Amino acid sequence: MTGKASSRPAEIATARFVRVTGHEPGLLAPLARDAIEAACRQAFGSATRVAASTLLRHGGFNTCYRVELAGREPVILRVAPPERAPLFRHERELMAREACVQPLLARLGRVTARILYQNFSCAALPRPYMLLECKPGEPWDHAAARIGPADSAALWREYGGLVRALHAIGGVRFGSPLPGAGTASHADWLLGLFDDLAQDLAQRNLAVPGLAEFRIALDCRRAQLEPDAPPRLVHGDLWPRNVLVTQEEGAWRISAILDAERAFWSEPAAEWIFSHLELPPAFWEAYGKDLSPTRLSGDARVRAIAYQARGALQLILECARSGADASFAHANFARALQALRAQHG
Repeated sequence: MTGKASSRPAEIATARFVRVTGHEPGLLAPLARDAIEAACRQAFGSATRVAASTLLRHGGFNTCYRVELAGREPVILRVAPPERAPLFRHERELMAREACVQPLLARLGRVTARILYQNFSCAALPRPYMLLECKPGEPWDHAAARIGPADSAALWREYGGLVRALHAIGGVRFGSPLPGAGTASHADWLLGLFDDLAQDLAQRNLAVPGLAEFRIALDCRRAQLEPDAPPRLVHGDLWPRNVLVTQEEGAWRISAILDAERAFWSEPAAEWIFSHLELPPAFWEAYGKDLSPTRLSGDARVRAIAYQARGALQLILECARSGADASFAHANFARALQALRAQHG
């Protein structure tokens, strides 16, 4: 959920996934050629030579390059935002979170890029960075206009199966995947996240009508915020902008799932695309169960409303950072507040 968000609600709730443009001010900081070379030499040895490097424009949080190396396969260099970057509380240590999660995602097979090297010392570069396998393909949202209905449905079915496998990965604590982090209580983690969002909004003088009421209502429903299943891995940013596709022998396939830095331990319904995007039937058929908020009831419905509100608050913050119109995100939060008011018991 990065980049400049659209100002029209209809563009959020669509399976076509309208392209989001722009980058967050202060997050992306391009590197000089010698810095890229220093990072690669640190990883692969002093004899390493960079033939070319290309800044990738489809990311909005980390600064990413495709790096061509003499005598070896190209790699992806991911560099965390600079120290001065205007990060929110839920965005801290995201690259370290990705480093923890990426090995778990290897269970998905070929669609997961291996981490080739990681350095969080800020010695070779003044920012944490990773080097990963360079997977083939192009962002799904770029290619979507060229993909016919049958191939599109096939891609959504393939994606549904991959997301089902991702959500089958189990953990022991809720929240951050960092070592020593997380909590045994899902309610504690979720309420703490709302508290962090409220602090970020207050520090930026961003008023959200009904936020205090929503938080109090959640606290009164604390027992309903506890899933009846162990923690499951949630990617946190599973829209087609973070999926690569390729055309192989005339058929389209998913070649990579990217950008797991926002991953956390919760329940599958907490995946933000389930709350904010309209997914096609082909996805849910392959996934095995429709977790759209309107399909849920009881305690699961209460938690789904909380996830909708969480996503709306995060988007309000992101819009403020990027200068986008946040009216659609405020409307999403207002709908979540009305839905919570309508829940009884």
